[in-house]
Amino acid sequence: MIKQYRAGKWRAMIGWAGLLIMLLVSGCEALQGAVAPQEPTATPRPWAYFRAEGAAEQMIAAGLPLQNLLTDLAVGRGAPLTFNGRVVFEVPRIAPGGGQIVTFSTPEDLQAWEDWIADLRNDPEQRRSVVYVYVNQNALMQLSADLTNQEAAVYRDVFLGLQ
Repeated sequence: MIKQYRAGKWRAMIGWAGLLIMLLVSGCEALQGAVAPQEPTATPRPWAYFRAEGAAEQMIAAGLPLQNLLTDLAVGRGAPLTFNGRVVFEVPRIAPGGGQIVTFSTPEDLQAWEDWIADLRNDPEQRRSVVYVYVNQNALMQLSADLTNQEAAVYRDVFLGLQ
């Protein structure tokens, strides 16, 4: 009788263990469906995201004093014509001086412009005009060297923060 009791006890324990395992497995499967949904993955923005006019407008909206914006596709000093948009603007304190925002369709187009700026920086007669140059994705901003470092830093920070 003791053996029968022990055998029955073991069968009951195995039965309960099997039932517990089944409940755990089915509970885990049910929980998988109950887990909080994942945040949707943001679609990466295209490389050629910025438009020159839009970038200038965002900077004005951020409180920067840009004035007399002019879309101008004519450039001088042998600049490569690899850009797809260009806006020139004045900064009131140094007007008519100011700067420009130039946008590009491909990284290679931007690289051609950056190479041109590097050549200007190596030319002692031209280097002063390309002191403040910043790139944010497909947009390049060049500011007049007549700005102070502190003034240029404010424009830089806003430009680099554009979304």
